[in-house]
Amino acid sequence: MNKQDIINLIITQLEANISVAQQAVDVARDTATHKDCLGSSKYETMGTEASYLAKGQGERLLELQRALAYFKQLTPQTSTKAELVSLINLEDEQGQNQTLLLAGDAGGLKVKYDDNIITVITPQAPLGKSLMDKAVGETFELKITGKIRCFEVVDVA
Repeated sequence: MNKQDIINLIITQLEANISVAQQAVDVARDTATHKDCLGSSKYETMGTEASYLAKGQGERLLELQRALAYFKQLTPQTSTKAELVSLINLEDEQGQNQTLLLAGDAGGLKVKYDDNIITVITPQAPLGKSLMDKAVGETFELKITGKIRCFEVVDVA
């Protein structure tokens, strides 16, 4: 797998998400400031609720823009152990594989590369924290939803 191609896919996905988020901010802002949303009594709260939504949408937009800036400045390096910007293939105790990109932002974002789904994970997540500094062949356990799961690092790039 080409790490730069995967980063480019993530950038493309973030740009698309930013476009959608900007539209949501615009709609929420317009709704919050529309004259029909200004209540005539303290019990008519549509304008207030719309302003809360606009604030939340604006914060989400800023998060996406920060993540985009992070990925645009990345220079992928080859690594032998799990660290930031490592591409990691994990196998669980049932033999299920998953491919992760350990990054400093955009945790949870998924992109499709060839026939693989790549999930971005951050070191702040329990799985990301457990992965840090692991090399090929190392195993570790992690409690997920009250159940102990075992993982083996199959590949690091």
